[in-house]
Amino acid sequence: MHILQLKPHQESFYKVIHDKIKGLDAIVLCEGASDTEVAKKILRKIEKKLPKTDKQPVIAFTDAEGKENIPLLASALLLLSKLSRKLKAIVVIIDADEDTAEKRTRSLVDSILSRKGDLQLQLSDTKRDNTSSQVFMSNIHVNGRKIRLIIAVNGDPGLRLTKHTLEDHCINLMELPVPKGATNAKQIVNDIALCLDIIDKTDPQTICKSFTHICRALELLYTETT
Repeated sequence: MHILQLKPHQESFYKVIHDKIKGLDAIVLCEGASDTEVAKKILRKIEKKLPKTDKQPVIAFTDAEGKENIPLLASALLLLSKLSRKLKAIVVIIDADEDTAEKRTRSLVDSILSRKGDLQLQLSDTKRDNTSSQVFMSNIHVNGRKIRLIIAVNGDPGLRLTKHTLEDHCINLMELPVPKGATNAKQIVNDIALCLDIIDKTDPQTICKSFTHICRALELLYTETT
């Protein structure tokens, strides 16, 4: 498996399209840099337990540098998917924030559709995954091809917090208490490096108990690209 890091805000789209996008099998689009680093580490951890195949997929990770940029960057990547004949899957990892996973997913899909312009693509109905309730799937139909869209929503609704983010799962992995009065996990896990360090030292099975949705999304991506 080959993993690339794309920085579309720092590189010209010409370079991205001609040097990288055309050779990709899948793209993992994250809301922020922390999500990207966590997802890459998890993929490396679970890679050994994934079924062995002769195919070595090329997977790129990139982040939207904030919630407000997700719809714009997602639609740009959908446009780029039209130019890539190899692309088979797009994974999007976003925070639930103050919404449910289902509502956040619906909002993202609606935003993508509203920005597609003249691009001749269709999205099939979004369905919740049977394994993880925070993973949703759809198909992008473009130029006679099908690209799998997989959306994973961060946040543990079981935690007594009003805003749910990636750090919810760090709390679970690190077995941290939730102080009275805390409204979001970033107040408790204020340095994502600590969470990344624990992921490095923890076995894949334990990691996937805390980050079930990311593990599942990456497993589905792997299935689609091998």
